[in-house]
Order: sequence, then C-alpha cells, then structure tokens
Amino acid sequence: TEDSTLTVEQARAQAAAQAAPLLARYAIAPRGERTAVDKFTFPDDMIGYQDIARLEQVSQKWLSPSYDELGISTIQLDQTLAGSTTDCSSSFDETQQGATAGKALGFRLTLQGQDGKPFKLLHEDKAVPGSRNCPTSYSLSESYAFTPDGKSAVLAVLVQRFSQGFEGRDRRFIAVTGEVP
Repeated sequence: TEDSTLTVEQARAQAAAQAAPLLARYAIAPRGERTAVDKFTFPDDMIGYQDIARLEQVSQKWLSPSYDELGISTIQLDQTLAGSTTDCSSSFDETQQGATAGKALGFRLTLQGQDGKPFKLLHEDKAVPGSRNCPTSYSLSESYAFTPDGKSAVLAVLVQRFSQGFEGRDRRFIAVTGEVP
C-alpha cells in the first residue's frame, strides 16, 4: 500500500524487504557500482513537485564516470527529433513548430572514449512512444556499471525525461542499458 508518511529511507527499506524473496529466488545481487551522478538533480533525495522546473534548467547532458576501467570518458546525451503518433507540437517553442509536425523530442545516448570520440551508440530514438507524454527535455541523472565474471561489462544509465504535467513540470526516469565492448 502507499503510505505518504514514510521517509525515503523507510520506503526503500520496505521495498527491499518485500523484494528480498524474489531477489534470493533468482540469485539477483546488487553488484553494480555507481560510476557517475549529476549532483544538481539530487538522485538520492526526494524532490518536491515545485522544484522540478528548476531541476530541468540545471540538469546536465553529459556525465563523466568516476573511473576509466571501461574506457569511457563521457556519457553524452543529445536531444533529437523523432517520429511520434502523438501531437507534440505544443511542447516546442514557436520558432520550431513548423518543422515538428508528427515529431516529438527524443534522445541519443553515446559513450565517448578517452580520445573524446564516440565509440558506442547506446540508444537513439527513431520514434517516441506516447507514454513519454511529449517530452520538453532530457538530461542524465546517473550511471551504473557491472562486469560479470568472464563477460563484457554492462552499463545502466538513468535518463531524466521532463514534460508538461497536469499542474506543472513532470519528471520521470528511463533506464538505458547496454554492453560495453
């Protein structure tokens, strides 16, 4: 049940206790390591609804992992126009609206090496699903890496999606995962 009187720590502890049997059953262990974080978006804190517009303004389009074992110097996010079955024309400013018919704001996520050149395309929107609710911008929140024994490393990047909600700005997260060569 949803209890709004819980603190973030209490809610996380409750969720962990409820998930423990499934995690044990499928031998899922928290072995990934947080490699980068956008400190301006407070991923570890509960954010008030009134603060979302401010967060959208200060959020970052790149993250630099805290170590270079995977050869990644930068995780780069670029906003793109992508196809959409939802009419998102109102989410663009007036100067862009002519070229945006049938389009929505999407994103491309690339990994850049120590030389600053992209070496892996992790994600690129060709079409934006209606469930994203006509995004107005994207930014990066944090990344995690895990290297299973004898296998290639995997990366999980949390992308923040901002859109216009019922009573103001809305923020949701998209997890993008991929193998790192």
